[in-house]
Amino acid sequence: MARFEHINSLLLQLTDGSYNALDTYLNNCNHLREHINGAMSLLRERNFEEYIIENDAALYYNLQSVMLAMQMLKNLLENLAGTMKHSILQPSMLENQYA
Repeated sequence: MARFEHINSLLLQLTDGSYNALDTYLNNCNHLREHINGAMSLLRERNFEEYIIENDAALYYNLQSVMLAMQMLKNLLENLAGTMKHSILQPSMLENQYA
């Protein structure tokens, strides 16, 4: 429960907070990633997963929702990075037409 509360706190800061420095924002992103990875490793343990489903299903589904959203964001960022890398390395079609 404490881990999930910390994850929620970081998410609220990252979505609603006003940051004066990119470093501070990125530091919070790194903390969030560490907490999410810790929660994901806990939920990969079958005994823990079964325990939390039986004893606090709402917490289990909240954690699952947050982790799915984070995985989706990670996938988006990785795809954007790949697309940007590809577009930087490959000349555009317009450049090929006029070369």
